[in-house]
Amino acid sequence: MRVVGYTRVSSVEQAENTNALEQHCERLKAAGAEEVFVDVESGWKAKKTRPQLEQLMEMVRSRQVDMVLVTRLDRLSRKGLVSFQIFEDFLNAGVILKALDEPFDLTTAAGRAMAGQLVVFAQLHSDQKSESVRHGWKHLRDRKVAMNPPFGYRKIDNQFRLDDEEGFLCLLDDKQEKTKAVLAREIVDIFLEKRSLRLCLQVINKRYGIQITAHNNETGSEAKGGRVAQKMFRFSPGGLSSWLRNPVLQGHLAYLQRDKKRSQITYNTHSDQRLISEEEAREIEAILEHNRRVRGWGTPELKYPLSGLVFCGGCRSACYSCSGTRGKTPGRNHYFQCKNWRIHGCGQKKMTRMERVEEAVVAALVMRSRELAEAAAVPDEVEEPLEIKQLRNQIEYFLNAPGDKSLVEPLINQMRSEIARLQVQGQQQAKGNEELKSQLQASMSEPEYWLGASDEEKKLLYHALVDRVVIKDSEVAEVRLKV
Repeated sequence: MRVVGYTRVSSVEQAENTNALEQHCERLKAAGAEEVFVDVESGWKAKKTRPQLEQLMEMVRSRQVDMVLVTRLDRLSRKGLVSFQIFEDFLNAGVILKALDEPFDLTTAAGRAMAGQLVVFAQLHSDQKSESVRHGWKHLRDRKVAMNPPFGYRKIDNQFRLDDEEGFLCLLDDKQEKTKAVLAREIVDIFLEKRSLRLCLQVINKRYGIQITAHNNETGSEAKGGRVAQKMFRFSPGGLSSWLRNPVLQGHLAYLQRDKKRSQITYNTHSDQRLISEEEAREIEAILEHNRRVRGWGTPELKYPLSGLVFCGGCRSACYSCSGTRGKTPGRNHYFQCKNWRIHGCGQKKMTRMERVEEAVVAALVMRSRELAEAAAVPDEVEEPLEIKQLRNQIEYFLNAPGDKSLVEPLINQMRSEIARLQVQGQQQAKGNEELKSQLQASMSEPEYWLGASDEEKKLLYHALVDRVVIKDSEVAEVRLKV
């Protein structure tokens, strides 16, 4: 009997109790779970945004497990409709779902009613918490309390103040100490000078040695995701853009919503603590808008067949296409390199030739040519076609009808002949499917099948079949396929 466990913690729960995830896993293993699937995500998010839960449910639906253990039902979801669909999948598959802290039995009417009540109460509890949080935020907005100070600021007596606390950062070369406020102003000055997010980050990251690395540097499928800054502050291009646009830096109090059109801004609440003047704010906005319009910032085009599929094995970030210094064809790039190296935010400096990356991808696809041919070919007809079923039903009706059968015998024979014709046609189609599979497998097992396609054809094929390619130290460390 195969028993697995599932648990989920939100980022808030993990922040409040750093051992929450470890405690859940240990309890599930002590209860008999051979393996524990884990997601760190809100229970309100859709199931497909939690990859470990989606993988577990695929195993349930395909009956690869016999029992699934959870600590509480709200670990699966806090949304009633999602929870009830999960219960239905367990019942249809005949897989047992057991919660350590909430006894119920989905195989009985009373047990299903109990599980439904637990889901309803879990959703009620979350709704009440959300209401309380909204009321709390409204109370703070009404009092104009400063919240979530951006980099360069701190909160004193519920107001934003420039963070001039000494000792935040000390340069070893000249023993010079810098406060967050000084660094923040330095970032603004560099951006206004370079007029580019990436060029600004290149200077900052190189000057202060800021890099990111993955929590786990393994490149296999078991590697954990996530990145951590090795120094005390770090911006991504998108993060730097949001920070530069933050009204707090201009001396305003802002309660930013996800929909920025609904953001509430109270002007000139701390004008004496302003980091950016009104003129500089307009100039920054004009630079960002110009770069977005002219350079396509925020909407990168997938230019090469493997663009968007190649990732760094050091920091997990995407790798961008770039040109080498020698032997390059004009107008065409030949390499992939970690995007964070370009802003001096990752130690993976070496470039990897596009041809070597593509050769590794093609080798992986050739190894899986049989499965690819099976997926690409027309599936065999397992069930009898509806047309034949209808003819059989008509024959049975005429045979069971009262009266002289000789009158309808010619019609019955004609329908039997049609059934035989359709069966032969189905056999020929099945034979054609097998031949098609054989032809596809023979073609896909040859590297020339993939390498000989046009760039547009390759782009469609690679993005349909390849999940990601991981490169590290100029070598292809892993090719992960979708099939």
